Amino acid sequence: MITPRFNLTQDASFLTINIRAPYCNLKELDISIEEDKFIFACAPYYLRLNLPGNILDNERAKSSFDSDIGEFTFTYEKENDGEEFPNLDFITTFLQPKTIDVYESGRKIEVLTSESHPLDNNHTCEKKYGFALRGGYNFQNITSEFSDIFDIDPYEIKFKDREGLRLANEQAKFDQEHYIADIMDDSEINELIKLTCPWKDIKESDVKFTPKELDFLKDLPNIVYNLTTEQTNFCHYSLMEILFAYCYDRRTTFYEGTCESDWTISKLAASFCYFDSFSNPKSAIICAYKRSLIYPLYRSFKLCQKVFEDLKLLLKLGNKYIIHCLIDIHDIFLHGSNGRYILNKLFINDYIVYMMKCDLDMWKASIDIISKVEINKSDLGLNLVEIEKSINNTELVEAFTNLQVEDCSDDSDDTTESDSESSSETETSDSDCSVIDTNSRKVEKDLNKII
Repeated sequence: MITPRFNLTQDASFLTINIRAPYCNLKELDISIEEDKFIFACAPYYLRLNLPGNILDNERAKSSFDSDIGEFTFTYEKENDGEEFPNLDFITTFLQPKTIDVYESGRKIEVLTSESHPLDNNHTCEKKYGFALRGGYNFQNITSEFSDIFDIDPYEIKFKDREGLRLANEQAKFDQEHYIADIMDDSEINELIKLTCPWKDIKESDVKFTPKELDFLKDLPNIVYNLTTEQTNFCHYSLMEILFAYCYDRRTTFYEGTCESDWTISKLAASFCYFDSFSNPKSAIICAYKRSLIYPLYRSFKLCQKVFEDLKLLLKLGNKYIIHCLIDIHDIFLHGSNGRYILNKLFINDYIVYMMKCDLDMWKASIDIISKVEINKSDLGLNLVEIEKSINNTELVEAFTNLQVEDCSDDSDDTTESDSESSSETETSDSDCSVIDTNSRKVEKDLNKII
């Protein structure tokens, strides 16, 4: 049976259920209501909802069908007049729990998603990976197929060793010359910083799911997450790092995205490529800053500061907007390269469902902490302060300023010039190239001395 697209709305006295079923057979329509249970059956569609409150099937109930768009509208009176049904936009939470496959020691286990995950509380397991470091995915046999995505194998590298490996790798990958070049030639970066964040003027009450997003949400499994406090913290802090990577990609692509967006997001988030996690929000943001100064095209501390501002604005818009961004990330990975769709199975699908059900007090506490976090250059451990002091060297600045890339070939645009003039110009051009090469070597030598 097919789960139809649906959405729920309410006023003080009534709940309205809209169901889109364009290919239904009206002769087989069957509606059943019992307290907080609503069942819609009309082949080939079937929908069972566990509502957040009781409704009444009485003389005040209304129903209609728009044959042009194939949409049913059902309106029922609330049992308790004036009762507010919470989070009606989070439609996944009202679906009947489904059976999912969980893997433990290579053995498949079928688990009803309303029950406790058998690995949810296994926080002593060294082979942690995926959402909230729960594990339980059929991942062991396909690790080698995604070597372009993951920098470690979670079955070979214990969780306690991953941070050390990551830090060592980041230190080795940091390119001081690239960082200096982006400081001295920052015109493009300044243009990116000037961009207005599209969610800056959005109000939380204005956030609505699109029909496409509702279609996506209805197909997610309704999972109950029984996480330990440690797992909850890992979950929250890793999500902040992931959203930082998303904000970085949005700003540096003029909020349009590119074919490289999947690489950018997956590479900047150590939660993805290292299966690492964090003990506090600041360490998550520090990691995001560092990786933003090591891997992508634009490597600027002031750009990172602006991206962090974007993240803080995003978090203030509430869970619905965060889910909207996660669905966008899901789409980026789904249509990306090198099999990054696997990140949806390991992380994104669970994060979307979790954000519909998470403890709001704990989540808001994490947001309050992150809103007060400030990152300094000295926090990153990349010697940025010393590097920036070095480029104040007058001779070095002058050398970079005077060094210009010129075309060393003779364009020969003027056809009236004689062969001798062309020969003379060619000799001059060759001489200029020699000077440029000499200056380039001198600048490189000066950099090596200072750095």
